[in-house]
Amino acid sequence: MELYSLFSFAVLFRRFQLRNRDGEFVPATPVSGTVLVNIGDTMARWTADKLISTKHRVVIPETQVNRAKARMSIAYFMHPDDDCLIKCIDGSNKYEPITSLDYLNMRFQATYAK
Repeated sequence: MELYSLFSFAVLFRRFQLRNRDGEFVPATPVSGTVLVNIGDTMARWTADKLISTKHRVVIPETQVNRAKARMSIAYFMHPDDDCLIKCIDGSNKYEPITSLDYLNMRFQATYAK
């Protein structure tokens, strides 16, 4: 990995925060030899909340100089086929089985229908 990539990654972590179980935003401190993966709501449902979806944010830089610098963000979203059945893989039935498309529409409704 290039030095620039490592530096950019480290800078991101100084501003990337996750909400903990107490509702407080805390820094996502890098751990050597690991990769940070933000688990979405679908994966949380699939795993019966063994893996949880975490609210997160990137803090705005404190100084005007840093706020004026261009920033780039790349998000990668993955979604199952529309007819894929999402049900708890541990067999617990914590959540009712639902198709991927129906779940996506339910989440859109909850987010944007307000």
